[in-house]
Amino acid sequence: MEARKEYVREISKVLINCKKYLVDDFDIFLVANDRYNLYPEIAKRSGLKIVNQFKRPVLNRTERDKRAYSEIIFHMKRGSTYGDFKG
Repeated sequence: MEARKEYVREISKVLINCKKYLVDDFDIFLVANDRYNLYPEIAKRSGLKIVNQFKRPVLNRTERDKRAYSEIIFHMKRGSTYGDFKG
């Protein structure tokens, strides 16, 4: 559980830092297997909003594990001012 909290904190920091270098009306697309539903909190902490989600299956896996797998493409845009979260 602590690892997930740290992941949310660190990815949020990366996104906050990236925003400094983007145009005002930017679009961010992140691809993730969000099994634990972390990205809504990451978006919130980063001052972003998720405007769309696209689920896509991963068909050509190289690992031995051939179970069905999918990932989500998160389309994010500038959101609230909460995104200057430092913690």
